[in-house]
This record gives sequence, C-alpha cells and structure tokens, in this order.
Amino acid sequence: MSAFDEHVAERDRWAVSARGPLALVNAQRVDHAQPVWPVPGQWAPAPGGLTVTASTTDGVSVDGDPVDGTALVAGDEAVVPSMVSFPDGLSGTVSRGTLRVWDPASEAIARFARIARFDRSDGWVTSGRYTPVDGQEARGSVLDAAGDALEVAGHIETAFGGTTVRLVAVRSAPFRGSARLQLIVQDATSALPEDDSGSTYSMGRFLYLDDPGVDADVELDWNLLVLPPCAFSYQYACPIPPEDNRIPVPITAGERHPVDADGHVLH
Repeated sequence: MSAFDEHVAERDRWAVSARGPLALVNAQRVDHAQPVWPVPGQWAPAPGGLTVTASTTDGVSVDGDPVDGTALVAGDEAVVPSMVSFPDGLSGTVSRGTLRVWDPASEAIARFARIARFDRSDGWVTSGRYTPVDGQEARGSVLDAAGDALEVAGHIETAFGGTTVRLVAVRSAPFRGSARLQLIVQDATSALPEDDSGSTYSMGRFLYLDDPGVDADVELDWNLLVLPPCAFSYQYACPIPPEDNRIPVPITAGERHPVDADGHVLH
C-alpha cells in the first residue's frame, strides 16, 4: 500500500472511530446546572471541568467508577482528563466547559460510506518558500473554532500558475513526534454548488506539513488536503480561513465531502 493509500484509509477509519467526528452527537456548553441530551445526570460547571450528579440506577461512570452522588469530570486541559461512560455504549468528554457526547453507533456513522476525494495527481505536489515570523507577529491574526487566537508560525509563498499567494501558517500539534504547520485554506472550489463534481466543503480545508523551523523551501502536497471536523458534524464550529488563505484558483485535489452510499453529501 502506498503512503497516499495509507493516508486515505487512515482518514476513513478516523471518520467513523469512537472519537471521530461522526460519533459526536452533542457538544453542549454547561455554564449552569442543567441536563445534557441524550445522557443521564445533572451537569454543572466546576474548576478544572464539570461535575455530574447521578444515582447508580442512571448507569454513569467516571474513569471506571460508578457515580452515586456528585463526581468531578476533569476537562481535557487536565494532566489526566476524565472519561465518562453512559448506558447504550455512549461516552463523554469535557473540553473548555463543554460536555461532548459520543455515540459509536450514531446515525451519521451508519449513513457514512466514504470521504469523496479528487483523484491523486503529481501535478498537485508543488513547492513553496517558508519564512518564520518573529514573536510579535505570532498571535492574533488567526482564530480557532472557539474564537481563540492561534499561534502564527510563519508564511508560505507559493504559486498556482500565474497566481502567487502568501499563505499564513499556524503551528499545529506535533504529529508522530515531529513539529507541524497547518494551513487553513479556501479556494475557488469552495464556492461551487455541493452537487457539482468539482465542489469542496464551503468552509475550507486543512493542509498539514512538516515545520522546518527556519527559512526553507517546503513541499506542498495538495493531494493531502483534508476536511475539518465541522464538515462531518454540526456539533463542531468551523475556523475561518484568514483573508490571505482564500486562494482565488480551484485546487482540484484532496478531500471534497463526506458522502453516503448514494454519493449524497452528509450535511
């Protein structure tokens, strides 16, 4: 299996995994005591996460311990985040005061067939020039889905035919021990109708690449453009591509839409 085929298989597995985007059935902000659909218990904000109040008959467990009373659910910012188990195979995690409920047997997973992609082409493996920014430029110009500033790592200048662009690269989480950059981009295919064979997800796509850390030539394999989680579930918010990353030409490479067995876009 080629490296690209492995990438495709890994992405399809991720989409339907127990913590994949199609399994997320609710993401509810808890800023006061309240129930959360579709799971039992009463939920409330707490330092470091949320609390859940339930009885043993509710079938709620936190980190393997059944809840009979009130228990703390540590958020993902904790050294050891909590895992919550519910009846019928559902589970929960906490992120920034939001309870995320995961269902590995969700309707979206049952409907999902594949991620529609453009055919791979060597013509979409291009080069660019990466220039890091200094510390004063590092924050503020790019926001994540929660509205928090992302760390700008640098800029990548590249060309599409006669069109030259200077893209903003943000710092991504390390991948397999290596530092990575992320490009959050839209292109001319994002504006096409979803039933058009050349369309892609309207809010844009992501491209990841190794972070050289210094001024350097970089390879941009646009065949590896991937959909953001919000392309799979309305429970995710979408980051907005910065103005510089709205590419005025069609990039007919990479992922397009998650689709069902009939080729219909999931949402």
